[in-house]
Amino acid sequence: MSRRAVFLDRDGTINRELDFVTHRDHLDVLPGARHAIARLAAAELVPIVVTNQSGIARGLYTERDLARIHERLHAETDGLLRAYLHCPHHPEMTGPYGIACACRKPGAGLLHRAVDLLGVKLDGSFVVGDSARDILMARDLPVQTVLVRCGKPWKEQIARLREAGCAPDHVAEDLAEAVTWVLASSSRT
Repeated sequence: MSRRAVFLDRDGTINRELDFVTHRDHLDVLPGARHAIARLAAAELVPIVVTNQSGIARGLYTERDLARIHERLHAETDGLLRAYLHCPHHPEMTGPYGIACACRKPGAGLLHRAVDLLGVKLDGSFVVGDSARDILMARDLPVQTVLVRCGKPWKEQIARLREAGCAPDHVAEDLAEAVTWVLASSSRT
């Protein structure tokens, strides 16, 4: 039986927003994030990281560096994050990662990859992130969305969503508040 998931953006949602987290020592998990992820796992919602990582295409860090960053994140969140799905591409870069792809948010490729690889279902699942592209990746899918205000300037993100004719289902201060809303909403479905 497929379980519902909560797809979590990484930078600005789980950890502090930087231009690029290029080394595991730069990762700074936000207060309350570990506990929020534990609450999702306890409610049998599958927490999955879905993140654009164009720093790989830009040559700022490697896939191996990213794996080390995610190892640290996994340890700091008590091993509760089920998977780390990322897009290393950027269409304006050259080289092997310089391509347009379906996995780069706001495309929904990472969500579909999670369904294929992890057996989760989209229907009744959630996306939580700090940017318009996080919310837009769920557009036209049976997924509810939460924009958190603890990362990118949230008013700018709301304006971008309005321009795209889209709105989040909820706006929360941070991941902890988002999870409270997710848990309340998931109990109604």
